[in-house]
Amino acid sequence: MKNLLIAIVLCTMACAGAPARPLPAWYTAANADHPRFPHARYLTGVGLSSAGAQDADERAKANVSAQISAQLESETSSFQKFSSRTGDTSETVSSRVSVRSNFERADLIAIVERERLGETFYSYAALDRATTDRELGNQASADLASFRAAAENARRGRAELNSGVFSTALSEAARLRPALDASFVVRRAVAGRPASEESGYLGLRNELLALLEEARAHRVVGVVMKNSGHGHLADFTVNAVKRLGLRPDSASCEKRDRKDLTDATELEVAPEENCSEVSLGERCEVVVHLTAQACAGGTAGAGTVALVRGVHPSDRDKARKSAWDKVTPQLVEAAVRDALKSAIQIGE
Repeated sequence: MKNLLIAIVLCTMACAGAPARPLPAWYTAANADHPRFPHARYLTGVGLSSAGAQDADERAKANVSAQISAQLESETSSFQKFSSRTGDTSETVSSRVSVRSNFERADLIAIVERERLGETFYSYAALDRATTDRELGNQASADLASFRAAAENARRGRAELNSGVFSTALSEAARLRPALDASFVVRRAVAGRPASEESGYLGLRNELLALLEEARAHRVVGVVMKNSGHGHLADFTVNAVKRLGLRPDSASCEKRDRKDLTDATELEVAPEENCSEVSLGERCEVVVHLTAQACAGGTAGAGTVALVRGVHPSDRDKARKSAWDKVTPQLVEAAVRDALKSAIQIGE
């Protein structure tokens, strides 16, 4: 019995002093490949926690997502620039394309292995690059098909000098473009290479942006005053058109040559003024209606400077001036933008 106790004590001491089984290298070394999940085919991440295996799982998946987020920053820049030649000059026109992208398919990240060392839990997460790229491609396929159709319509509309078709197609393409740009950026970050459809999409996207720049270079907005109103109203309207990056003049559609109609828009400005005597004295009310119409037809829009009021105890001219002083450049610009945004492509 004594010998048995001695043997148990010795065994316990030996076992207590034995080193723990070391973790595989892929848990501790940044560049170590897992034999079943090499970096060339998988994005991987390690999570460790003393709170339990589930917490370690979540940390491992978050690590993979963080790698993708970091990669998105560098992949975005190639989507943000384009150049084209527009108008009758050879000047290179540059524009920036805004891309906001996030990886939203964390469900595709799988926990493929777990370890435990003492009180610490380790999890190993992996994301299959090729499978995820296919999933993201399938997810965006309907939008990509719609974008291609819109691009073809825009080409046709521009070639046929049909401003309505051109504007409508550009609006549809502009609606789809942010999501498609973001999708291709995410696919680059995940797969480590451009998607097979990316080159064709970028060519179409840049062609549309070049067509838009070309159209903008030729655009003219004829500011037509229906009545004089206040002296500054015409100036406010013309300046608002300029701030939108458009060229104003005073010609109506009917006074333009047929060849110039495609890129011309008429902006009719119709102020309404109503002055009367009331119990408080003289009161004047002013409202301004703006209507935009593409000279080639097909698109139109409207904007309004909402009713403002001026009051004076005895002087109608002063009441009138008080009302018109409330028709500010900012209000006029907002109304001009509202009228033009449906008639022509602005702010894209």
